[in-house]
Amino acid sequence: MRVVLCDDHRMFVEAMAAMLTARGWTVCAVAFTAADAEGVIRCHRPDLGMIDQGFLDGGGLELIRSLADLTPVTKLLLLTGSTDIAAINAAIRAGVGGFASKTQDIERVIAIAERVGHGKTMTDANVAVRAMHAPHYPGASATVENLLTNRERDVLVRLGRGQSTAILAAELGITVNTARSHIQNVLNKLGVHSRMEAAALAVRVGLVDRSC
Repeated sequence: MRVVLCDDHRMFVEAMAAMLTARGWTVCAVAFTAADAEGVIRCHRPDLGMIDQGFLDGGGLELIRSLADLTPVTKLLLLTGSTDIAAINAAIRAGVGGFASKTQDIERVIAIAERVGHGKTMTDANVAVRAMHAPHYPGASATVENLLTNRERDVLVRLGRGQSTAILAAELGITVNTARSHIQNVLNKLGVHSRMEAAALAVRVGLVDRSC
């Protein structure tokens, strides 16, 4: 995969470039300012542009907006240290393909980058929980898939249908105590505080048909 790295933290860029190259990626160019980043991305037209949200000479969001005409050829991944909902919403509207928190292990950032580069909407868990609750987030369903196990997804679907714990347990062939444990795991992973909130999220991301 061909990638351009755009970040004003030189040590991060150098470490990321070395690790990507070792995995067979082609690092076309690096940029340490937003002004340089737009030029090198337009010049190289990479599969993926990894862009720092907090460029000192101008935010990554503005850069993503200016590169909107390059998508879908070049996918854009926003590197962020923030899970601020307003910033997430703005990035979604700007056309970002995914988010990766720079507080995550670099291996995790690379895994997210690879999926975004192949056209999948992807976030890490730190950003995902906030992103799912942002209006118009196109990757909400995929985000649920990434955060939950298959069993937890089954539980969420049934919460969305309004099933009681007993009925949910019976349908899944598990004990009520096990069902309660799964429900709590779902609530924790999705960052919600009640079954009702989880059910509403299940409907919103399309796991449950509103007409049913």
